[in-house]
Amino acid sequence: MADEGDELCIQAYRISGEMLGKGLSIVIDILNPERIVIGGVFAKSSHLLLPYAQKVIDEETLIYSGRVCEVVPCGLGDKVGDYAALSVASL
Repeated sequence: MADEGDELCIQAYRISGEMLGKGLSIVIDILNPERIVIGGVFAKSSHLLLPYAQKVIDEETLIYSGRVCEVVPCGLGDKVGDYAALSVASL
């Protein structure tokens, strides 16, 4: 419904995106990754979450760390959980 303009849903995505951005900012500052790949709900709704998360990341991270890191949805879609389970089972 957020895609259709429902204000309450948009606000829920805004809050979730901002919280995600705060958490990722800490990870980016500590580990300085070049890319963070996120699956699950983020992969399906990154167009709603990422703008809010990216705004917080831009404000909160160290300048050089924030510029280098790219946050992207995983390309596996719904299959990411299946592959994760299989990789653990193969150990």
